[in-house]
Amino acid sequence: MTNSPKQAKKDTLTSRLEERARKILGRTSSPKDKSIANALAAVQLGPGNVLVPHGYTGSDGVTQRSTTSSPVPSAGDLSNLTPTTSPRASVTGSPAPTQKSLPSAPTPPISSKSSTTTTTSTTIASTPVSKTQSKPASALAPKSEPWLSIFPTKEIPPLFTTPLPIIGARIESTAQLAYTNMLLRRHSSTHADEAGSLDKPLPLDPDQQALLDAILKEEEEKAQIRWLATRVVEEFTGDALKDKETISEVVLLGPVLDREYHRKLINVLIGEFEGAKLLDVDLLEGLVEMIQCAGVDYLLADDLVKILTVLRLRLTDTHQQTSKHPYHIVLAISRLLDVMVEGKVRDVNRVTDHEPLLGLLAGLAGSDDIYLQHQAAYAYQALLHIPNDESKRDLVLRHGTTFVQGILGVASIMSLDFSGFAEGLAKAHETIVGTIELVDKVVTGAQSMREGGQGLWEAFKGGVLSGGRVIWYMALREAQEHIRYGRLADFNSYVFKVPCCRNVEFQWGICLFLGEIAIDPLWNSTTREHAVEFLGEIYKNPLLTPKKPDATVYSWILNVLRQISELKDVNIANHAQLMIESLENEGVACAQEQYKECVGGDSNPFPIRIRLTPPKSFPLLTKVQQIPKVEYEINLLRVQRLKEGANPLFIAPQARPTIQSPDDTLFPLMEKAMEFLEGPHKVLLLLGESGAGKSTFNVELEHTLWENYKKYGRIPLYINLPTIVKPELDLITKQLTKCNFKADQIQEMKLHREFVVICDGYDESQLRTNLYTGNKWNQSGQWKVKVVISCREQYLGADYRARFQPQAASRYSRGPDTLEHLEEAVIAAFNMKQVKQYVEQYCKSLTEADALPSQPLWTKEQYMDKLVNIPNLMELVSNPFLLKLSLQSLPLVVQSKKDLSSIRITRVELYDCFVRQWLEVNRHRIEFSPLSDDDRALLMELVEDGFVTNGLNFQRDLAEAIFKEQEGQPIVTYTHLRDKNTWKAEFFQPDGHCKHLRDASAITRTGNTFRFIHRSLLEYFYSTTVYDPFKYDPTEEGAVPDPPSDKDLKQEMGKRSFISEPSVLQFLAERVQHNPLFEEQLLGIIEASKKDDQAGIAAANAMTILIRAGLQFNGSDLSGIRIPGADLRGGEFDSANLEGADLTNVTLSKAWLRRANLSKSRMTGVEFGELPFLKAADMEGVQQLSWSFDGKLLVALTGRSNFGTAVTVYDAATWERVNSYPGRDAIATSPTQHELAVGQENWVVELSDIQTGTARIALKGHDSEITCISFSPNGKLIAAGSATERICIWSTDNGECERVLSGPSFPVRSLVFAPSNSQLVSCGTSGSPQVWDVKSGEKLATLQGHEGAVESVAYSKDGHQIASGGVDGTVRLWDARSGRLAVHGVAYSRDGLRLASCSSDHTIRLWDPSNGSARNTLFGHLREVRCIAFSPTEEYIASGGLDGTTRLWGAGSGLIDAYPGNTSAKLVCVDISPDGKQIVTGNNRGVAQLWEASTGKSGIKLRGHKDAITEVAFSPCGQRIATASLDTTVRLWDAETGVQESVVIHQARSITCVSFSPDGSQLVTSGHDHLVRIWNSKTGEAAHALEGHKGRILKAPFSPSGHQVASCSKDGSVLVWDPKDGTKLFDLVHDLKNVEQVIYSPDGELLISVIPGEQLFCWDARTGDRVEMDEVDGNVARCSFTPDGKFLTVACRDGVIRLWNRSPETGKWTKVLKTMIGAASWMKWSKSDKGDLHLVTLDKTGNLCIWTLHEKQQGVYTLQLDWCSGFEELSLVEAKLEGIEGLSPANLQLMTQRASIH
Repeated sequence: MTNSPKQAKKDTLTSRLEERARKILGRTSSPKDKSIANALAAVQLGPGNVLVPHGYTGSDGVTQRSTTSSPVPSAGDLSNLTPTTSPRASVTGSPAPTQKSLPSAPTPPISSKSSTTTTTSTTIASTPVSKTQSKPASALAPKSEPWLSIFPTKEIPPLFTTPLPIIGARIESTAQLAYTNMLLRRHSSTHADEAGSLDKPLPLDPDQQALLDAILKEEEEKAQIRWLATRVVEEFTGDALKDKETISEVVLLGPVLDREYHRKLINVLIGEFEGAKLLDVDLLEGLVEMIQCAGVDYLLADDLVKILTVLRLRLTDTHQQTSKHPYHIVLAISRLLDVMVEGKVRDVNRVTDHEPLLGLLAGLAGSDDIYLQHQAAYAYQALLHIPNDESKRDLVLRHGTTFVQGILGVASIMSLDFSGFAEGLAKAHETIVGTIELVDKVVTGAQSMREGGQGLWEAFKGGVLSGGRVIWYMALREAQEHIRYGRLADFNSYVFKVPCCRNVEFQWGICLFLGEIAIDPLWNSTTREHAVEFLGEIYKNPLLTPKKPDATVYSWILNVLRQISELKDVNIANHAQLMIESLENEGVACAQEQYKECVGGDSNPFPIRIRLTPPKSFPLLTKVQQIPKVEYEINLLRVQRLKEGANPLFIAPQARPTIQSPDDTLFPLMEKAMEFLEGPHKVLLLLGESGAGKSTFNVELEHTLWENYKKYGRIPLYINLPTIVKPELDLITKQLTKCNFKADQIQEMKLHREFVVICDGYDESQLRTNLYTGNKWNQSGQWKVKVVISCREQYLGADYRARFQPQAASRYSRGPDTLEHLEEAVIAAFNMKQVKQYVEQYCKSLTEADALPSQPLWTKEQYMDKLVNIPNLMELVSNPFLLKLSLQSLPLVVQSKKDLSSIRITRVELYDCFVRQWLEVNRHRIEFSPLSDDDRALLMELVEDGFVTNGLNFQRDLAEAIFKEQEGQPIVTYTHLRDKNTWKAEFFQPDGHCKHLRDASAITRTGNTFRFIHRSLLEYFYSTTVYDPFKYDPTEEGAVPDPPSDKDLKQEMGKRSFISEPSVLQFLAERVQHNPLFEEQLLGIIEASKKDDQAGIAAANAMTILIRAGLQFNGSDLSGIRIPGADLRGGEFDSANLEGADLTNVTLSKAWLRRANLSKSRMTGVEFGELPFLKAADMEGVQQLSWSFDGKLLVALTGRSNFGTAVTVYDAATWERVNSYPGRDAIATSPTQHELAVGQENWVVELSDIQTGTARIALKGHDSEITCISFSPNGKLIAAGSATERICIWSTDNGECERVLSGPSFPVRSLVFAPSNSQLVSCGTSGSPQVWDVKSGEKLATLQGHEGAVESVAYSKDGHQIASGGVDGTVRLWDARSGRLAVHGVAYSRDGLRLASCSSDHTIRLWDPSNGSARNTLFGHLREVRCIAFSPTEEYIASGGLDGTTRLWGAGSGLIDAYPGNTSAKLVCVDISPDGKQIVTGNNRGVAQLWEASTGKSGIKLRGHKDAITEVAFSPCGQRIATASLDTTVRLWDAETGVQESVVIHQARSITCVSFSPDGSQLVTSGHDHLVRIWNSKTGEAAHALEGHKGRILKAPFSPSGHQVASCSKDGSVLVWDPKDGTKLFDLVHDLKNVEQVIYSPDGELLISVIPGEQLFCWDARTGDRVEMDEVDGNVARCSFTPDGKFLTVACRDGVIRLWNRSPETGKWTKVLKTMIGAASWMKWSKSDKGDLHLVTLDKTGNLCIWTLHEKQQGVYTLQLDWCSGFEELSLVEAKLEGIEGLSPANLQLMTQRASIH
């Protein structure tokens, strides 16, 4: 009888298995062999019979060698088996004498070693045996399990392969492109050798390996292959139609994309998915595949949550188009959640994300659709494994306090003590009715934990929320990992060993994995067949039968097999079909029932899909490979720029982070630029003074980038901004057009290439706009760039960063947030090493043509000799351009001079020499070049008339025309046909005299554009229109100067304002310093303006030039002058008469106008750079400041003389006081409404109306003084810290206390919420700020680093930085630099780009948070500043101090002046010579300097110390100088020559003071070692070491007689010594600590000691007795006697100085003068030859001042400033202000406040 088709298929499978089984009989069986044999038996013996497992033994230990049939046992029937390893389903065997119980879960297998000793022979029954004759399976005991080896070995994970392309050939498909990129990545991966890495190199056949090796050797080929991948992504991004084909194509590249393009592609897919009205399954699967193949750091947790939210919203969509849609979305959610679990994503929002999705999945898990049901259950479990943001406390509150007490009250709950846990549950049963179900869930969770090993809390939480997390989910994840890495043998064993192997959901998932293997053509055919066999094994094996058999599992297995049987691959399809047929009578009863229903029913509506269907065509790649070719033109540009950019004289510069950064912050600029190009920032702002080398560096940077350029890499593009019209628009397009690129090429590069744009000369182009935002760089569809922009620092105004700061990119395109995208670097001056390098290279570049007539070329040694020995020249040539000018000019300068020390060279004189020499050399070149007769005749005419003079005039006139016609824009474009009738023709016509003059001038030409070779030369020649050096200065030939008349000069000065041209002003200022005649003429112009209404511009220019030159107008009569618009910042006008002056629009920032007469002057539009301070009559000190949310009100917590502290409210528009009401401890304003939180009595915080003070809610919870308050940014929470180590957090809605943080072990000084509202940082006396989780109350971090209490903390705008300020004097930005003085408050601006701190040094400092460097310092407070705040509008900064004032600053003025202040070293000590003619100072960089006392002119510098100088002292004869330093040495110098004579080593950590004995023979030093040492000043030998102090010694002067030395110390003592024998004479005890100064009266009778901030003490120097000085009051800082002893001067910390006269008859002290000169840290009197008394002072900012005491009438004294080294603050003390016109109310209030003495 003919067999049916069904039987035929079965016979075929049987035959194949028999054949394979015969091959393995008679030899040792591998696990794979055993699997085949068992599969054969399953078919041959029928569904009720199987092969006896090899190695099974009975309980007697006898090996069973025969096979008998047996009914298929149920799971319960297996309890009588005794396995040596885990048993397999469907086994039969002979009966055993004894039976033992088998546990419900398989036990671990025995080692492979023991299993190898068993018998290997096997018998196969030839005919089926009836079930009735079979013996029970319990009679067998397995010794090995063939089903554990269905997958016998580890396999190579599936990988799509294609032939590799030949170098230079076209890529045939996107699949080939992806495969090639994958190989490139794997064969160059840093993880290639790591165990288990998927990035291991692949074994290739020899031909393919050869192709790969060839590609790896060709950098350009590798770059093109990588570039093509990114271009395909960009093409997909820009394609409006994203169909199935293009999605499949682009997703092929997912695994090989770098982070940027991977995120970009995901971003596009999300957008498309969100915008699609109908569900696009391909789009969804593409998105999932991209997420699954993302690298470790490619996606942020927030990104995944965002995608999850999108999928959740789509799942809840009511208009789902088919029933399949929920399944596909849930499947996508499952895979996304797997990624989130693997990435350990935490803190998903419970309310908005976690619970809504749990609810959806829970509903779908109850669906009638079994496929959707199981997929939803999987996703549900995955979601439970992602912790939400609910704290334990919130969870407790949601589920009942009493029940939680029953559980959490057990002390052992968190230590995995199950007995304790059970006791907790028992207590819960006793105390709560109706919680049985909840407890049941907890128990379920505990059981899950017991099985899966998870933490008890997690199990408890999962049980309460959802019935508990279960082990099968993580078991499936583990199984999936085995498959992913090809560990199929481990997978095989794992499935049977895992405790949850009989779980329905686990089996469902395993079947899905096996189905995916079977249908995946990338696995080898054997592996796919094994997967089919594994499915059959799960169907049949009773060990895998669920405790409660579930028909859905069998249905699912059959559906999977049916899908496999329908594949086009005939072999695997047939194998699956045969397996289906073989299962007809297999399995438990419900399985057999499902068989008929499934085989005869419809197939699974949800087909298994392992990945998107590979595309049949590759449209994206086709488009990409049709793009216009641009690489050839790029290479031409590269060759051209490499040729043009080579600079043999380039010296790598150093740079600092900001203009005011110290030298110890220097870094190599080229390295910084390369780091910038690899980092996240977008713009590098390169600053430097004129000639610093910005352009040179830019060209070198471009040259370096072109040298390292790789095909398809970033393209460097140097752009000289002044050559581009409107560079703020289409800049790159305009430059590339100039470089001859075509429009289609430019468009291609715009869309698909990246650039490094080097923008040179921002200041020269006179831009005021933002290039980055104007050109829309890095926006969608725009140029992708990194930008370097250079600009002279002189042109930077207030808040200049806004002109360079790029806008942030979109969320998904930018990756992790950064503080900002702008970096800065300021080119530093050349050091000695760089100067030597430049000189050496310069000498190598010289040729004979460069030599002067009759002079040989100089050597390197000759140049260095001149640079070092000509006074001050080395400092001048630290500027690279000036160094170049110097080297070219020096041979001419010193041509006839032998005494180098007599040569004085200034910057402007270098330019004078340079331009003359340039013309001489080029005249010589033109003379010896071939010329036509006409051209030579024209040249000779010029030579006869004076070639150099004509050349100078030509360039001067050109510079004047450029400023007049082009407003200083330096590039001139000239085309003769177009411009021959314009002003340009005079200078650029192709013939005539101008041709020779132009060729000989310092002018460069590029095409039809002309410019001076350096911007500073344009400015130099423009300055010569005012001061022509060849008219003012006598020539070497003795020609008489012929300067312009006063009238002509005034006319020239009045043509145009120079105020906005700092370099021009600097040139002219140097002329003033060099030529007294020019100074007189400028003063004459100012004087003439008193009567000439038309002289305003000229006079304003003249005054500005003189101020830049350092001219002081102290005591000058300037009444009636007209100088509108002048820039007088930093000018000195002490006691000057400016009555009736026209000061309209004048800048007076930091001007010294003490005691000036400003009455009746016109001051409309005047700029002071600050605002008036706010102070009420009874205000004593400002403790805190806070702005209202809209910036309209400023609230201050102030001290009051009548009733303690109070709240004062000001109107920010008028600065008038709105209201004042009681407030005790702390304040904070709401960020969302006009509400104020105030700490009141009884430790209550009141929420009140800001203006009225009416309380809305009283917040209780503290038991001590409220120390600080902070609102959360969303205004919903408020936190307050107290003195008793506690922080309370309340709801602002209802006032309920939501959290108490009792962790701080210190009084809280400051606290603030993070911008996210989820965290809080607090600080206090512990010195370590602490970060808290607001919801859970957990302490997240302790920030250690401060020494001592931390006073204030602040978060940056993005929450990525915390700033803290402490009493240790530092502002700490975690991961940033710190500040330097005792800091009381810090505040970020709202944009996060500025950080302000206030300090005990009376200052406000502004910092750059990106690098921690200081930007500016604001002076004005007279005592320490306690608090600071930016206004919400960022228009103002408010600061409050113990001087009782609230000072307001324009936020822009707080950044940087257009003319930066003195950024050199700070002066820290000073002394004046005995004759009063010289002053010596020491600075914090170890350099001492001499000054002329009468003029302030700087002199010799004394260099040698390696650390800061702490004190300087003249010898009594004035011929020697002693300097003490922190480097532990005292150095002695010749005061006239500056030569170092000797060095004395004190042997202490540092030396704090030094002084000479009256005869100069001895020297006393002291320092940190608490010793006073006396030395022989000539020999340096030590005489005595005086012991007695217990703290650092601060001062130790000799008495006038030399018989005593008095030393004062930080230990609060003054000891008086005999210097001859070192005995202690007196111990002058002070009750208070820190005696900082001790001085003798000139007659030696009195000894004065000073405790800063307190008082001074007077002692009888002969007896040591205390002398009363009750009359002398004030907050004393320093004191000094006049040389004649007539007056005692007392300087107070508030800046007031008092002069006291002591009656010789009564000893009483009388105050004869009180005036304000600023807080002095050092002071000393001297007497001139004429008998005038001069006071030398040094303040805390390092300003050195000389004052003269005048007696106006008998007993009436005034103190007038002579000169100052530079002021840092505005002074209007005692100024006369009557009748001033045009002042704004704010400026009037400011002037009135500053005019008074406090």
